Amino acid sequence: MSQFISRLKSLIYTFLSLSLVCSIIVVFQSCEQDFIAPTNGTLYSEVQKIFKTPYTSSNITCSTPSCHASENSAAGLDLTNWQNILNGSNSGTMVIPYNGFWSHMVSFLNSDTNLAPVTLDSLFPQYHKINQNDVVTIFDWINDGAKNEIGQVAFSNVPINEKGFITNQAADLVAVIKPDTRQVIRLIPVGGIGSALNSPHYIKLSPDNNYFYVSLIGAGYVQKFDANTHSQIGVNMQAGQSPAHIEISSDGLSGYVTNFESSGSVKTTRKFNTSTMTITDVFSEPRMTGPHGMALTNDGNTLYVTSEIGEYIFKINTNSFYASDTTYIKASIDPSVPPSGNGTGNFRPYQILLSPDESLLFVSCRGSNEVRVYNSSDLTQVNSIPLGSNAFPLLMKFTNDGNYLFVCNRNNNTVSVINTASQTVQTTITGVGIQPHGVDFTADGQYAFIACETQSGFDGHHPSVGSKKIGVTRVIQVSNFSLLPNTKLEMGSFPAGIEFVK
Repeated sequence: MSQFISRLKSLIYTFLSLSLVCSIIVVFQSCEQDFIAPTNGTLYSEVQKIFKTPYTSSNITCSTPSCHASENSAAGLDLTNWQNILNGSNSGTMVIPYNGFWSHMVSFLNSDTNLAPVTLDSLFPQYHKINQNDVVTIFDWINDGAKNEIGQVAFSNVPINEKGFITNQAADLVAVIKPDTRQVIRLIPVGGIGSALNSPHYIKLSPDNNYFYVSLIGAGYVQKFDANTHSQIGVNMQAGQSPAHIEISSDGLSGYVTNFESSGSVKTTRKFNTSTMTITDVFSEPRMTGPHGMALTNDGNTLYVTSEIGEYIFKINTNSFYASDTTYIKASIDPSVPPSGNGTGNFRPYQILLSPDESLLFVSCRGSNEVRVYNSSDLTQVNSIPLGSNAFPLLMKFTNDGNYLFVCNRNNNTVSVINTASQTVQTTITGVGIQPHGVDFTADGQYAFIACETQSGFDGHHPSVGSKKIGVTRVIQVSNFSLLPNTKLEMGSFPAGIEFVK
């Protein structure tokens, strides 16, 4: 009897042990996104060793109180633990997981432009420009996900409703932004078609925020990505020459893309199936030369398109996506524009937006430095809003409440704020960054993020050397139309298209 009880206890213990093991496995499987088993890459302990190694006989290290410790941390950067490193510094994000090349920490420590960009340090180069082998160790750690001691990848569980996306046109990347903390948490590689730069130009979220679409203006394709996992969905869709603006129908089933081809030989806007990523229809018209901007009604039945070279506006029935007397109407941007499709070059309409009540169309004209207003019903002009000399307006966006329209003026580094009701410029915000291109607002409507091309000069936290230009995005407080001081989100070259989850 005692032997039976002993064997029964043994079986019970075995069963409980197996149950415990299975429970642990289930727990780790449920947290697969947050905890990844350590790889053969650089471990966080090796990085900590670098930060704790004395520089001099006085035992000064990167993480001592006189430098980057928790107390009195220089420039707001605390290197004493993993989470504090991720919090960044007064200069913003220091570590972008899986991309050591564009991480500010690497550029500040680095001295070799063949490895990554190099930012100059005029204060303490003897401390910050560290041994290049140590730079490579940190570089490799970041490229492996900037994991902590237990293999957790940095910024691995940020929900979709806390994300924004910005194309980095000269780096073939899309930057993932966490707007509330103003951090760059990922740089997603896009394109990859051929050996030349693919140039992600515009980005558009699906209505359910589960996907985003990117136009590769240099390669002639559109790609679709999962907004949660950042992985590509489906095939590369060939979309004609210079695909630019993208619109997605409210049911998420159809998409539209313009062909912003500069020679004038392409006069098309294309419709595609978002599930199969295939072109289903092509709208072609002699005056649709160099189309860029589009606006789609909420019901998805009407698409407005502006041709930048032809200088025409088109109102197209999306249910009959072809050119006939019954499927669309057209109007020149100005009476001086000829019907040939060649335009005058004086207006160059770039983007078009529907007013919140869909009664009006607002068109940015980069040739005439103005925003023109038209009736959406018959395309007759209502108003012209001058933005100042050399404005060269590009992308625009209405504030979340619809009361104002923010316009990015590329050539004079300003943002015009138009009062929607009065159709006048309420204010002009100066010094918003070099070559402001795109704008969008946080979900709470409190801040506007301005994607700046940053191609003609320096606007980062520290001057840089080498051929790779660091892209910069700036932030405006909407309540008082003021630029947030010292707030610069650094990312890959040429931030352009931008859209935030709302």
